[in-house]
Amino acid sequence: MPRILSLVVVLFCAWMAAAHSQEPAAPPQTATEQPAADKPAAAVIPDAAPVVRSPARESLPEWWQSNGWWLVVVIALVGLVGASLAVYTARLWKATSVLLRETQDMAKKELRAYVALDEIFFSEAGDASAGMQKLRLRNYGQTPASRMSIWCERASHLPQDGVNPFYDAPVVEAQLLHPVQAYTVSLAVAPLYRIGKPGFFTYGRIIYHDIYGQWWVTKFCFRYEGEGSFVPHGDYNAEEGPFEKKPA
Repeated sequence: MPRILSLVVVLFCAWMAAAHSQEPAAPPQTATEQPAADKPAAAVIPDAAPVVRSPARESLPEWWQSNGWWLVVVIALVGLVGASLAVYTARLWKATSVLLRETQDMAKKELRAYVALDEIFFSEAGDASAGMQKLRLRNYGQTPASRMSIWCERASHLPQDGVNPFYDAPVVEAQLLHPVQAYTVSLAVAPLYRIGKPGFFTYGRIIYHDIYGQWWVTKFCFRYEGEGSFVPHGDYNAEEGPFEKKPA
């Protein structure tokens, strides 16, 4: 757009210069008759050359025939080009700012910590704590997760919609988890939640702090289907955040 307007101004100025350089040529003077030799020379006053006017020029208004009106037009066109450049620059700056902000947000998303539940399982029969339920968490991000706390409970049925799940106390608190590092925690042995009794639920949340000073919550909920199989249940598996303060 700015290039087109600049080209229009240049072409218009060239056209105006060419138009004003074409002035009407003066008509040739007619030759006067030479006096005879036997007659006294008389003073001959040549007739004034007639002024030839262009019909097209006479039909133009006076403001068009003046020598300075086109300067106003050129100044107006230059002002229009300047205004267009200002608008174009403002839009370019706005687009650049949005792109820079999106790039920074993308960099934060790529670098921040991502802590989630990696696996729920029962310990093998060969272990000293055979039949104990365990949780394995992992930081899938590229930076450490600090001040991490793990909340987990088990129940034969889930709370009704709109009712917050009950948590007695955090299983783990103030834990640091480095990138790609895993952390395993064991749950207390309970007769209702043993390896041979399918149908119970294991739910909880992971609260942690990233390097940008933001808090995140990862919620999880799994139903035990028997034979060591835990299946994600409903819409309870999700991430929430960021929060400026630690969630209660």
